[in-house]
Amino acid sequence: MNIRACALLVLLAASAAPALAWGPHSHELIAEIAARQLEPAARREVEDLLDDRADSGMRDVATWADKVREKPKYRDTAVQHYVNFPKGSCFFDMRASCRDGRCVIGALNRQISRLADRRLDRAERAEALAFVIHFVADVHQPLHAGRQDDRGGNDFQVRVGRKGMNLHAVWDDFLSLQAHERVREQADKLLATPIEASRLVWNRARPIAWAQESCYVINDGLYPDPPVIDADYIQRMLPVAEERIELAGRRLAVLLNSVLGHP
Repeated sequence: MNIRACALLVLLAASAAPALAWGPHSHELIAEIAARQLEPAARREVEDLLDDRADSGMRDVATWADKVREKPKYRDTAVQHYVNFPKGSCFFDMRASCRDGRCVIGALNRQISRLADRRLDRAERAEALAFVIHFVADVHQPLHAGRQDDRGGNDFQVRVGRKGMNLHAVWDDFLSLQAHERVREQADKLLATPIEASRLVWNRARPIAWAQESCYVINDGLYPDPPVIDADYIQRMLPVAEERIELAGRRLAVLLNSVLGHP
């Protein structure tokens, strides 16, 4: 067991109540990674829509979609942060898993269309950008492409030291619990190693592929058996969480470069 995994286990056992999605730290980290990869035309558009520098503006709106989901105007967006797959399967069936587009895949594609529509006013497109930033992050959180029977790990209880938590909350907090590393420092680390260009391709079918990737992670040992989060589990799964976050950030940049990079 390495020192890093043991330290994370101690922090996790002392952490606060569960969050609703990737924790705010991870959402901001994904936004930071994406902002650094923007091409000039896309950067100008992002900065015009957010009225701020791309990095700070994108970090600021990264968790907006979580904050407004309880407001009457946005209450129907609550189901748009995740998609359910049958237990043991990663086959995506729109009718079964995303009827009427009511899942993160359908929501992401709708918001991309709004963002790309220059006939809409600036406020509408800025809102769409905030949703896109958030939903790209959510679809890369493995338990946002999880099992319906346990609500994406929210009903799967695990033990962390002497504390009980649900598995979804554990995954929310993986990287945010590295309290000694700030968002910019973590972005530096995650961007230090290149990723194959073939993994960063953008087209409208990509959200399905991203969700299926998250589902495959779930079916590859994400559920601990016995249901105990220990240093060995964290040592094994922390690199997976880091890769999902890095991919989300890099792919968000490719998406925005494609959608906003051309007049």
